[in-house]
Amino acid sequence: MAALDAALGLLFLAVYIVGIVSLAAGITWGVIRIFPTERNPKGGDDSSKPSKPEPSPANGGAAAGAGSLFRRSKRGKT
Repeated sequence: MAALDAALGLLFLAVYIVGIVSLAAGITWGVIRIFPTERNPKGGDDSSKPSKPEPSPANGGAAAGAGSLFRRSKRGKT
């Protein structure tokens, strides 16, 4: 009887894990559908701005170690 309890316990654990992951995926999908991100900010065309800024030592250029592990966020520029 102990082997059956262990097998049912493992089956329950697997179902529980799949359920939690499915719930998280469903919530994430719903939030993305309700609140999509904007690729281009409102306010018109920004064609006057360069698409890629010149690398400088302050924002990850060659002097700061090009190819660094972490990149600066495009949204967090001030």
